[in-house]
Amino acid sequence: MTKFTSLRARLNLNNTLIAVVTRSFISGVEQSMIGVVFQPFVLSLGASMSQLGLLNSLGGFGGLVSTLAYPWGGWIADQRGRKIVLLGASLCAMGAFGMYTVAGWMAALLMLLPAIVLLGISQVYQPVNSALVGEAVSARKRGSAFSLIMVVTTVPGIFVPIIAGAVADRYGFTVIFPAAIFFELVAFAVIWRFLQDKPAAHKQDAGGRAIFDFLKRAWIPPRELRWFFIAIALDMFAWGMGFGLLYGLLRKEYDFSTTQLGIMSAVSSVTWAITSLPIGRLIDRVGPKPVLILSEALAPPLMLLWMTQTRFEIFAASMIVFALTAATWVPARSVYVTQTVAPARRAEIFGRLSAFGGLLAFPSSYIGGWLYDNFGFYAPFVGNLFFALATLGVLIFLMPASHANQPALLGAE
Repeated sequence: MTKFTSLRARLNLNNTLIAVVTRSFISGVEQSMIGVVFQPFVLSLGASMSQLGLLNSLGGFGGLVSTLAYPWGGWIADQRGRKIVLLGASLCAMGAFGMYTVAGWMAALLMLLPAIVLLGISQVYQPVNSALVGEAVSARKRGSAFSLIMVVTTVPGIFVPIIAGAVADRYGFTVIFPAAIFFELVAFAVIWRFLQDKPAAHKQDAGGRAIFDFLKRAWIPPRELRWFFIAIALDMFAWGMGFGLLYGLLRKEYDFSTTQLGIMSAVSSVTWAITSLPIGRLIDRVGPKPVLILSEALAPPLMLLWMTQTRFEIFAASMIVFALTAATWVPARSVYVTQTVAPARRAEIFGRLSAFGGLLAFPSSYIGGWLYDNFGFYAPFVGNLFFALATLGVLIFLMPASHANQPALLGAE
């Protein structure tokens, strides 16, 4: 216990950060495990690429279900506290992983539908986690804090995907999902123990009129952040169409093994972990907008590479570039919100941002799968390229910049 207390002091971890860091680390473990096996797993149950795209579009770690749940999760967190949302999300994730296991045992493709829905609902933790980070550190340290959370989330991806891929190749896909249930139990226990909610700090009127007002604005971008919301939605649509199906496409087109897919994921995670903290300091220095532009500018060369290459070694190396796009995009997006939105509205706005983007991007993976089934391997990446260029145009010419300590564009009222 003394060693734990000493570690907390050196890292300046309060109870909130302990809960957020643990939740983020375990989410990284689970996404590394499930992400590398899920698409080959679905294909092994007899699904077409279009059906796989439809499942991706509906739920899981993203998709329509998450889109519909995000604003509710953020709003409930602002009204009733963060803890209840995080615990409920954890229970949903455990239920989803249990259904994945049963679907594998019974070779029942249809059972993936309720599992996808539950896992989609569980992603409501994301806007709440982001809001907690913004509340736990000072304004000048937010870029570094979000990047630290990014490191914690991505570190498991250095080794977990390779292990999960090798285990799945040797023993089958269904042994992976019970392990995810165990990790989710750990997350539930830590959140229950350490997260001390303070509803009075962010609670607002929760009467009938407040609920009605929330429903009116939940999936509509705030006027002050309109172009930022549109850029996020275009980006989500672009990457859902191409990268969202990458592992399934490589499995079906080039017969990459799950271990090879795990190696690709690990290359991405190593790059992401190494670069996250320097990128966080860059965001603190230059602001989020230039970093968002840099991130999106990496997409066109990456898409051209994926369209023209066939060798595993080249795809593995290309994950370095992909990791840079994510390591720059995610913390810069979060810092932009914290610099432009008052604290009392942040969890809601993070949820609305994810909801707006997810609602517009929801069919992208299905469209990507349909493009593959009808036009071949390169077609989803052409779509990814087109919408990435559109996103870049919005970022450069239409989205306003933000600055640390500026007055909130979106207040608490």
